[in-house]
Amino acid sequence: MSFSGQVRVSTRHIEQLSRRHFWEEAINQYVIHIDCPVTSDSPLEAELQHSHGDIISVNHITANRHSVQRSRIDIGEDSRDSLFICLMTKGNGYSYQGVNSANHMPGDIVIYDTAKPYGHGFPNDMGMYVLDVPRSIAERDLGVVDSLIKIDRNLQCGRSSANAVLRLLESKADSYDAFQLKTEEVMYHIQVLSGLNGAQFNQKNRNLLFFKCKAFIEQQLTSPNLNVEMISHHLSVSCRQIARAFEANGMTVSRFIWQSRLQKSREDILNLANLSITDIAYKWGFNHSSHFSRAYKLYFDESPQVTRKQNQQKLI
Repeated sequence: MSFSGQVRVSTRHIEQLSRRHFWEEAINQYVIHIDCPVTSDSPLEAELQHSHGDIISVNHITANRHSVQRSRIDIGEDSRDSLFICLMTKGNGYSYQGVNSANHMPGDIVIYDTAKPYGHGFPNDMGMYVLDVPRSIAERDLGVVDSLIKIDRNLQCGRSSANAVLRLLESKADSYDAFQLKTEEVMYHIQVLSGLNGAQFNQKNRNLLFFKCKAFIEQQLTSPNLNVEMISHHLSVSCRQIARAFEANGMTVSRFIWQSRLQKSREDILNLANLSITDIAYKWGFNHSSHFSRAYKLYFDESPQVTRKQNQQKLI
């Protein structure tokens, strides 16, 4: 993938003893802050092709045997919030993040979080595309990714999408607009692959999204505008992904909001005698007191007035 704004960096004409430092500086400048520990007596032969659009950047890296690690110190010096999507094109590699690890070959895709320490090892000559995708965009398209995930090249029915990703990355883009379009197409095909790879993007991711949504809902319960679209906009996740996360936990978004508001309203009816029932209804996002009373009775099997009266009698 190339256009007029592309940067190309190579160790080829650098003195052998200076190559590792030169390469680290180049990667730190154009890709991300990392370290390359010495793992071979052979001089480092490496090349980077870097292309950057408005949102996503694409890097193609080729090198001989080497390793890469991103430590907490590196993260402190470069505290970006993005995910890396890596596609091997040559050789083989080993990647790890936290307790997760993966061996990958040409055609495999590995996705990981740049805000957490990780590492790679490449025992032989290698080639790899690395997409730098802002977290909001990646999680909108792929769901929550909190550690390393591998999408296998042998995924059933996914080879056409994997091949399409490679063709797009290797094709030429003569302008920023063309580059933007190609990266959007790449993300579409990776989204297809992640959907096919359901064992990886599984209930764990939906649970993480579910708890994120719950936390936001609890903060916004008093807003009459709270709905799935508002949650989607705040978390940069599609409405459908949110709906699936709640369905996996046995409820709908609207039902959860409705129940949470009623429970908070009941707490106020019991504990805030100075507030009228109408004021409490408006406080928790109900626009009409009559609608609130019907919903309350349906959920608690008694009217809000009965709840308050019985509580007052207990206090006498």
